[in-house]
Amino acid sequence: MSGKAPHYAVKFAERYGSPADNYLNAGAALYRLDELLEDAKNLKDNFDKWVPEDNRWAPWVGSEIISYYGVAFVTCLEWHARSRLVDLLTFKPSAAKTDDLRVIKEKVVIEMFAANVTLPAIVGAVTSVSNLDDYLNIFARIFEALGQQIDAWAALKAERPGTGKPWVETVEFDDLYNLYSSRHDLVHEIGITRIGHINVRDRLSPNEALRIGDIVQRSMLAIESALTRVAPADFPNLLDIQGQPVSTLSHIEEEIGRLEKSVGTMTTAFTDEPVEADPNWGPAKTAAADYLAQERKFIDGASMLHNRYVEMREPLRIALAKSRLDYLRSVIDMVGEVWDVSSPPSGNP
Repeated sequence: MSGKAPHYAVKFAERYGSPADNYLNAGAALYRLDELLEDAKNLKDNFDKWVPEDNRWAPWVGSEIISYYGVAFVTCLEWHARSRLVDLLTFKPSAAKTDDLRVIKEKVVIEMFAANVTLPAIVGAVTSVSNLDDYLNIFARIFEALGQQIDAWAALKAERPGTGKPWVETVEFDDLYNLYSSRHDLVHEIGITRIGHINVRDRLSPNEALRIGDIVQRSMLAIESALTRVAPADFPNLLDIQGQPVSTLSHIEEEIGRLEKSVGTMTTAFTDEPVEADPNWGPAKTAAADYLAQERKFIDGASMLHNRYVEMREPLRIALAKSRLDYLRSVIDMVGEVWDVSSPPSGNP
């Protein structure tokens, strides 16, 4: 690459394509938002203690940094949309569009191969989520690609379980739209809203920061609630109805059991007794289970895999299970390509 810095999208894909830095997911976006809301609440408590409301200037004049919660809130929305787009293209590559590839020029392709990064991660890096319409359009696209007639805007207006109220009230949509314009102003401009007279400055109070953050959180949870209802069980990084990550490992292990049963059934088409599986299949399956158990024991106990800051064990458990899953899928696919199992040839192959 002649000493030139790699394309920003390739750097992004490298950074978030690592199993040890796997934060490009909806769960991470929601977790970050939880932290921000907790931080804003703590800050509000401190203001209430040291600067009681009776002693405050009206409109609010306090710490400038409170307004920058808005920047962080938009980042969570952006991360949510980008991560789910990556999930979609990973799960269903045929959902890619020509526009997704607008920056994938020859130089970037060469860098992609050299860095061994995926196209979905590159698309996630270059996709713009600069306003609420961009955010919702990405999810509308995801629902459509999954064959679901779900309007992303309507998902935000749907009833929030147990409340009798919508996830997002109609009047709160203006807050979401304005959040993006305020973010743009904060990070790109220094005008009257920043250094004008105190009375005309645009600042968030602690209460307002919490209110806006709550709207953002409900918006993200509304989308995830809809996705949880309709997405296939093997869609990447699924969350449960509480917004908590679904165990990827549990799903893979369930799928392994299902495919092992399928392989066992397929082998009966190639035995003298149609109801009996290949005599070598049972021992092979047992040996595979023993191997996986010993590898998991190693992963769980190896000192080098225990780290205070980086979770190495779960990604390795998943990689281990996926290796078995991929093998079983290969067996089924290969047999399906060569033989018509429903009408096997006479005799054993």
